[in-house]
Amino acid sequence: MTRFDDAFDLVVMRFEGGSRIMDDPNDPGGLTKYGISKRAHPEVDIANLDAGAAKYIYRTEYWDKCRCDEIRQPLDLYLFDAAVNQGPHTAVSLLQSALMVNVDGVVGPVTIGAAKSATDWHIARFLAYRAERYRRLPHFERYANGWLTRLFMLAMAG
Repeated sequence: MTRFDDAFDLVVMRFEGGSRIMDDPNDPGGLTKYGISKRAHPEVDIANLDAGAAKYIYRTEYWDKCRCDEIRQPLDLYLFDAAVNQGPHTAVSLLQSALMVNVDGVVGPVTIGAAKSATDWHIARFLAYRAERYRRLPHFERYANGWLTRLFMLAMAG
């Protein structure tokens, strides 16, 4: 198994609910399966989405887009989870803030270099920035326990 496969198993199959179809009326994503939402992917037949197709979406739109293969462990996993849960642009911007590099939401050579040499302090700061971003969201009261539990479980898995 590759690092992406391991990350997919944890983030998607465990945190995002795997193959269960969900339609929480309070979740702005709407109808989801494997964490893929109809709102973000209107072209996808969510009800018939299979694991292989979901894996392709996560590989191309999240893992590869954030260049996780070029980032040291466990930061690669944390960035992937942030991209899945908070969007790739937000995830990269939070990472760049934590690494104290120019924040533009795009993973380029400066971000890669800083991520490769990130210390435990930078990594903890990234997770703290994620938690702070959750706190500012309008649905924080409703989802706080789940979001923060996810963050702590992720930190333990890293």
